[in-house]
Amino acid sequence: MTSHAARVLAEEAAHHELPGPPWAFGVTALVIFALLLLVTWSFRGTAQKHTPPTEHNDHHSTELAHAHGGTMHDQGHH
Repeated sequence: MTSHAARVLAEEAAHHELPGPPWAFGVTALVIFALLLLVTWSFRGTAQKHTPPTEHNDHHSTELAHAHGGTMHDQGHH
């Protein structure tokens, strides 16, 4: 009888209530991921903004590179 009582007491002690409903954890995770997506999206184009004007991959510089028999990537700059 004592092992059965100890088992019942152990099961009751191991039972923990969640701080909220289960669906709230999913909604919280989706909101956090959406915020992280917005942070990531806010940095789009940052690399292009900080490259020197001579290394911009615009239409004119691509035509100039092809006119000289190469591509922009053949110049050795990576």
